[in-house]
Amino acid sequence: MNECWDEGGLRAYLDRELPPEEMARIAVHLGGCADCHAQYNALAGRAARVAALMETLSVGQVVRQVTAPSAPAAPSPRRWRAALLALAATAALAFILVPKHAEPPAPKPVVAPHAQPSVAGPQLALAAPPGAKGAKLTKRPKPPEVQYYLALDDEPIDTGVVMRVALDGTGVQADVIFDAEGRPRAIRTVK
Repeated sequence: MNECWDEGGLRAYLDRELPPEEMARIAVHLGGCADCHAQYNALAGRAARVAALMETLSVGQVVRQVTAPSAPAAPSPRRWRAALLALAATAALAFILVPKHAEPPAPKPVVAPHAQPSVAGPQLALAAPPGAKGAKLTKRPKPPEVQYYLALDDEPIDTGVVMRVALDGTGVQADVIFDAEGRPRAIRTVK
């Protein structure tokens, strides 16, 4: 009876994974079949080389080889759609919940170094747009009205004194800047 064994059966015999009755049958067969004995010797030689190589590796190297990262799988289109939907929902919530900015404040006027702005009384302004429920009037100060001095000559003024004077017979008042020598250098009318 000449029944040859396949490679799987011979590996199982080599690893001692078979029941004792089959182990005995294969041992008898290997003694009489040169082909199976040659295949068994080739499998045993490979197993011995692998065992020798495994003994030369340290435990850390084995762990690194086993846990080496593989190439990341491409995300499925379903995940991309879910991510885009979440991003769109977040943007919509931010648009709704973030308060709107009011108009930027008006730029401040540039005041000459000698100028003294005159400030008028407060004005009434609407706190809410007209037609909105609960619109109330609140006092908002009027920005200062800037009045510039008119230079009386072309020389720059380093220091000076401001004096309020009444113009002859008109009842109009003016602020005049006098320099350290007492000469008038600039003038402006006061309302």
